[in-house]
Amino acid sequence: MTGRSVDQRVKSLLSERLGELPGFVSELVRHRSLLGCEESAQAVVERRLEAAGFEVRRVVPDAATAAVDPSAGYPPLPYEGRSSIVGVRRGTGRGRSLHLTGHIDVVPVDPGAPWTHDPWSGEQADGRIWGRGAGDMKGGLAAYLLAAEALVQACPELPGDLVVSSVIEEECGGNGMWSVLRDGISADATLVGEPTGLAVVHAGTGVVWLRLLARGAAGHSAQSGGDGPFDALARAVAALRRLESEQNAPPIDEVFGAVSGWPYGMTVGRIDGGVWTSSAPAELEVAVRYGLRLGADPGKVQALIAAAVAASGPGVEVVFEAFRAPAYCWPVAGPVPELLGWAHEQVVGSPVGHTAFTATTDARQVDGALCYGPLAGNLHGADEWVDVDSLAATARVVARFASRWLGG
Repeated sequence: MTGRSVDQRVKSLLSERLGELPGFVSELVRHRSLLGCEESAQAVVERRLEAAGFEVRRVVPDAATAAVDPSAGYPPLPYEGRSSIVGVRRGTGRGRSLHLTGHIDVVPVDPGAPWTHDPWSGEQADGRIWGRGAGDMKGGLAAYLLAAEALVQACPELPGDLVVSSVIEEECGGNGMWSVLRDGISADATLVGEPTGLAVVHAGTGVVWLRLLARGAAGHSAQSGGDGPFDALARAVAALRRLESEQNAPPIDEVFGAVSGWPYGMTVGRIDGGVWTSSAPAELEVAVRYGLRLGADPGKVQALIAAAVAASGPGVEVVFEAFRAPAYCWPVAGPVPELLGWAHEQVVGSPVGHTAFTATTDARQVDGALCYGPLAGNLHGADEWVDVDSLAATARVVARFASRWLGG
């Protein structure tokens, strides 16, 4: 088949199957694939890849290796019974290879957030699919998988190798993708189905995670006062806020300054400790996410953080966990972005936009990897959603890109 005839065959088969896509996304949303609970959703992906004729294998991160590799995240949980899924469709050897990937893990639902749709229902309403992970990023993963299925159905003997992966731990360190790459998966092009609003995202800020712990003498409030674990933590957080302010002072990297006036953000995402209002706590803890600019080495930033906390006063311990991810910025010129732009314009009818995330993605781990996916909103928040029409557009664009790339 010629490139044009493959395009037409893929387009026809995909059009016949796009009606499956919303239901597939809803099915994935109903699987609560939180950290450590990814297996049931991964089984759904595995069955589809096997049915489409992919060679499927499980990839389990090696915790000991990850812990000492600065390019990995600190392992947040044991890996027994947890794995990434990799499907490979071998080509004839006459074309370029392609890796389509996404993450299956989702963040928890805050019980205090005002959801109006059941976060685990995958409800379809108002042209959207609602629920935790619908946008970030089960919608994009499902669209990629459907595009891959249509492609191998249209062209059983692809010239190039096609790899589809569903990885764990993107939300807390990246060891799913890290382990897949170290298992021997490589490709001439990598696309990540993050929710980009049908734009190409080629850059992301870095991230490190840490916990601050302060301890005190537990007891009745009548014998306490003046200062305590909370005060120590408040001083430590204030010291990190000063570091954050310095990092966001001009000059800001142009690629991130174009999308935010404060791109390297710090969040105190969780606060734990204490048992009673009138009892001084034995221990208090806060969990912190800290953003990094281009060129910042995560290890050196961790050292700066530890020094700032130490200088804020005694009594606060710093524990680094999960992310130690550098910022990245890949070119928007070259064969991969240019072909992706062509495929987008063929489907959507307008030039593709290029932008950056003020967060990290698994694209940081592969030189030149690009994120492209559907329109979504309220990520990590209440009433997360993904737009149904943009899911279909994502599948069409990725299928068009893949048919040309693999046959080129």
